[in-house]
Amino acid sequence: MPDRVRVGVVRLGLLVLVLLVLVVGVLTGVTPDVAEVQGWVGHAGAAAPLVFVAVCAAGSVVLVPKPLLSIAGGVVFGPVVGACAVVAGVTVGALASFAVARGLGRDAVRPRFERGRFARVDRLLERRGVWAVIALRFLPVVPFGLVNYAAGLSGLRVGAFVVGTAVGVVPATVVYTTTGASLGTMTVAQWLLAGAAVGVPAVAGLVLTRRDRRTAG
Repeated sequence: MPDRVRVGVVRLGLLVLVLLVLVVGVLTGVTPDVAEVQGWVGHAGAAAPLVFVAVCAAGSVVLVPKPLLSIAGGVVFGPVVGACAVVAGVTVGALASFAVARGLGRDAVRPRFERGRFARVDRLLERRGVWAVIALRFLPVVPFGLVNYAAGLSGLRVGAFVVGTAVGVVPATVVYTTTGASLGTMTVAQWLLAGAAVGVPAVAGLVLTRRDRRTAG
């Protein structure tokens, strides 16, 4: 194996290990020391953010919850670089999932989209495009990965899906990466502010979704 490839594999393995540690920490309530984790990733070098983008993309495809990826990005890279890496990674992963669903499933489900509720949703996505995707991304209760595959089955245009995803994931991603970067040091006021930063876009997404459903009839 060439040295360059070997180094890339080691870096990817390191970041996957960090992600696993973070996931276990979040699920068990025991989070690792932020400075220690950042030190681990520092050994991966300047390419670490790009490797993390690839990890986020792959995680999105296999339905790893986006909040976990975002928190990991904040812990590893801080709020700014972490948010940028997560947004780029999950957008790439969303596009990959969309493409798989569009290529393998769209023709199979097309007959179901010709009438009834599915048809109304399909027309809504085609007509509203970017705004419909943004509204869905604003809703924290809607699974990120499932939306990717479902959108691929619909008649939604690829460009609208990508733009809507890249824009719609920003608010929650910024909140989660900032939270990840501040684990163990956040005050009650900061936690409340973080909750509001997620809640406000969620309400906006709910309003947009209801309005679109009424419009679709």
